[in-house]
Amino acid sequence: MKKILIINLRRLGDVFSTAHLINSLTNGTGNQVSLLTYKESSRASENLKNVTNLFEIDRKEIITLKTNKLFSDGFAFEQLFMQVNGIKNQEWDQVINYSNDVVGAYLASYLKDSAKQVIGVHYSHKRNIITQNDWELLFNDVLPIVKYAPIHFVDCYHKMTGTTLIKDGEKLNTNPSYNETAFSNINAVRREYGSEGQTKIIAIQMKTADPAKDISENTLHELVHLIKKNSEMIPFLLIAPNDDERRMASEFNKVHNGEIVVVEADLQAVASVLMNIDLLVTPDTAIKHIADLTDTPVLEISLGHAPFLKQGSYTKDALILTDIISSREFTTGKAIRPTAITATDIMSCIFYSMTQIKTIKPRLSNGVTLYQASFDQMGIRYSPIAGAINTDIEIHRLMSRQLINSMFEENPDASIYRDVVNLDLKTATEWTNIEKSVVTNVMKDILGTLRSLLQSVENRKSSRDFVMNLGKLIAHVDSESLVQIPVSIFKSKLESINAKTFEENTKEVEVLLYELKSDMQKILQCLKELDAQISTSKMEDIIMRNLETTKVQST
Repeated sequence: MKKILIINLRRLGDVFSTAHLINSLTNGTGNQVSLLTYKESSRASENLKNVTNLFEIDRKEIITLKTNKLFSDGFAFEQLFMQVNGIKNQEWDQVINYSNDVVGAYLASYLKDSAKQVIGVHYSHKRNIITQNDWELLFNDVLPIVKYAPIHFVDCYHKMTGTTLIKDGEKLNTNPSYNETAFSNINAVRREYGSEGQTKIIAIQMKTADPAKDISENTLHELVHLIKKNSEMIPFLLIAPNDDERRMASEFNKVHNGEIVVVEADLQAVASVLMNIDLLVTPDTAIKHIADLTDTPVLEISLGHAPFLKQGSYTKDALILTDIISSREFTTGKAIRPTAITATDIMSCIFYSMTQIKTIKPRLSNGVTLYQASFDQMGIRYSPIAGAINTDIEIHRLMSRQLINSMFEENPDASIYRDVVNLDLKTATEWTNIEKSVVTNVMKDILGTLRSLLQSVENRKSSRDFVMNLGKLIAHVDSESLVQIPVSIFKSKLESINAKTFEENTKEVEVLLYELKSDMQKILQCLKELDAQISTSKMEDIIMRNLETTKVQST
């Protein structure tokens, strides 16, 4: 049994997403998991199941003391120390920095002496970043620079902590009274508008905390009209219990003659609502994370900078509708492009979600893509199933996932190769040839760096050649190819070397270079296996064409 503290100083949705890791850490283990959040996020943490203790930091109080010129900064620090004192005075088996930000890193470092192990970003006494394993390097140094993330944050945290993902289990505390009321009221609506067993409730989340992620009001109006045309579907509007959203919902409902059911629920009550609906249509909000935890089907409309590849809906068969990802900007501060997603696109995806046999894919507007979630050995995986698909990007994203499998797990997933060739055989062949060429160039740079490193040991004057060759090698960090992943990890390990003598430094660099060379071999092995799958698929195509020709001739 372990005593574990998770630090999550992010927003409500991020706190809810912690429930997946908490469930895996506690399910049948006897582990005790405590959670540290900001006070304003405690509304989420209070609803998480399997949490032994909740700790809070009152950020607003500390900021007030820090910015008030009447007080010394010491008052703010004193208040912070008082708020974390109850944590510091305990002994922890693990402290997990789930925030992965500077404040979380300093807190994890401060608690280091109280913990047997700290997982996630933290600092040494010399303020050097400490990493426990390659998964942490991937999370901290690779995922931020890779344009299209190959792995979800939830899965990365499971790997960082060495925890097996457990999907089953209750992850939320719900109020029995709310559950009963929601069940009774929603079924009453089903009976009023149709058949209790056949009528489907489509709940639509109206508003997010960021206008860039909102579904436009015109699109929502049109979507509600389309849903109402179907006698077996009833639209609900989901709103938060505040005056702004009440006013918005009231104005919205006037256009529909007050016929739309508006459901107002706080973060605890909304879970009871979600358990009794058939589909949630939502942009990137905390509500989608609650839906994940209640196993409610989700159609996520990913707009603005919503990073769905890293933090998208986390349930099997969840659907994510987005503009083609080559046109997306997933970071804040970037110009937000207008979306091509229409109400008709959303309605097509609703129909697809409701069908039992999903052989016919929805037809979407130009530049719009539908992804569907499934689970493989590394966690959740998003596959494009309809609409516009940039095959180069999707092949690269899948093969990046495969490379991580090979580097860290030494267990490639054969289904990834099949998915790649199913995207487009010709593109897969061209992409593979380009990647081989890039790997060859990196291998040359590795050998050149090794050669000059060994020469510098014999003659210090040769160090200049080594530095030049090393710089050339590290420049591959900017390459948008598979080599970006291992070279980025090599660079991070290189920067963390703390050897005292020239000889020690040289030896550590040599070891890292051979590790990088080994990773290049793993890339080549992945490409070789993809080549084999491409050849197999081409042969299958030839056989099928011959069979069809023979069948035509015989008739």
